[in-house]
Amino acid sequence: MRHGWMRDLEQARGGAGFHECRAWNSLGRAFDGELRATEQEQVEVELPRTPAAPVSTAERALEILERDEEAGGAGGGIRSGGHVEGNDGIEEVRLIGHAHRLRAVQRRDGPKARAGEAREGPNGVGQRSSRIADIRPQPDVRPDSTAHGHLDRPHFAPGYSRRVQPVAVRILHPASSPASGPLERELATGRSANAERLVRLFRAVAVADVRVEEGQPEGRLFGERLRELISDLPGGSGLVVLGSGSIPLATRRDAADLVTVAGSGARRALANNRYSADVVAMGAASALASVPDLPSDNALPRWLEESAGYEVDDVRGRWRLAIDLDSPLDVLLTSSAAGPTGLEFDARSVTDRIARVRAVAADPRAELVVAGRTSSVTLRWLESHTPSRTRALVEERGLRAGGLAQNRGSARPPRSVVGLLLDDRGPEALGSVLAELGDGAIVDSRVLLAHRLGGDEAAWPVPEDRYASDLLLADQIRDPWLRALTVSARDSAIPVLLGGHTLVGPGVRLLLGRRR
Repeated sequence: MRHGWMRDLEQARGGAGFHECRAWNSLGRAFDGELRATEQEQVEVELPRTPAAPVSTAERALEILERDEEAGGAGGGIRSGGHVEGNDGIEEVRLIGHAHRLRAVQRRDGPKARAGEAREGPNGVGQRSSRIADIRPQPDVRPDSTAHGHLDRPHFAPGYSRRVQPVAVRILHPASSPASGPLERELATGRSANAERLVRLFRAVAVADVRVEEGQPEGRLFGERLRELISDLPGGSGLVVLGSGSIPLATRRDAADLVTVAGSGARRALANNRYSADVVAMGAASALASVPDLPSDNALPRWLEESAGYEVDDVRGRWRLAIDLDSPLDVLLTSSAAGPTGLEFDARSVTDRIARVRAVAADPRAELVVAGRTSSVTLRWLESHTPSRTRALVEERGLRAGGLAQNRGSARPPRSVVGLLLDDRGPEALGSVLAELGDGAIVDSRVLLAHRLGGDEAAWPVPEDRYASDLLLADQIRDPWLRALTVSARDSAIPVLLGGHTLVGPGVRLLLGRRR
């Protein structure tokens, strides 16, 4: 039964329905004594008609990602029913930190119908006339601000409102020594060219303090080098630190995301991969003054999170940022994507194997063996983009980043299934073992070396030998075990490629002639 004042109200409104406006409902309950407010509120009338639904808080942050999603959409060469990184043609990209809060605190009414309403339907044409103001009670939490002044605020990168401190970029370039072999010098040349590209890339995103730190003192650990870098930085600087062989396929967007975190002024860090980092951006970088003697940059994100209290994020979804120039073979694989390298060595043996491995991957009747520090992301890509079947042996992921855990005495020695077979049959059996498993193979030889000699690279054959093995130049290898392994791979009945993490991980896309 309606009260008399309700009928009076409806008559005053020309017989319009009682539910026509929520304001009448609130006023009616107040007149009837049903609403007893416990605190004083101010009623604001903001617009002459119903306000538009507010834009989602994260929408602007997501707009920057649309170009990458569109690149992986229809027309991108993906087969029907296939997927990229497991999500049907949409690249997996994570937000960098939390969504920024630059929207007005007084916006209400989400864009979904019935948002926050238990019984009332959406306000459609049939419910209200075209010029009824939307009146709602709410606290005046912004009494001194100019109306809608927040709309003039600039838009900053996702996760952080603005740069609050200067940023320094330090690119560590280990120059070759006079005793270095020709392949070591070739790798140094490739890294130097990449360092110059990185300088241009970071300067393009408005970083003035970009420096290539030449040389690496003999016996100095990465942790020592970091403490030295911090001592030379202006007070309050953020820091992006990376090697000269890191992220050769990085884009301007990637550089901007790193710089945004470094300029945040907070204990935040962003790495290309938090478990095995090649580049790390840090706000409040002065905390690095107490960093321990980490053996390499791979373990830095773990220390920042566990010991220094940083909030650490990464961008593992961007496969291009996992590429690292650790061998002349890696430079060869990235050369067409990153530009000319000027490398000079006999690459005929390895380029022949690359062509033969590509033919295996393109054959639906064939099986490709992938052994070493590969990932589920790479395996999903192979499943979606290669007709061949894939046999995967995933071993010793995080091999380099395990240095910190080994120092604490909590890690077991590296072990490999293929390595166990070679322990019994000898390195000469590699080619025949792989031929029993598939029609072509790409093998992470660093895992085999770690299985045999431990995780400390100082105990491995010299870099010149490892690089010659990657290029299948067995006659240039002095270490007897590695030379026998390389001869077996070169002379195998199936095409076999040897290399490091880049070869069996993100470099698979480059190896097989694809860029997505």
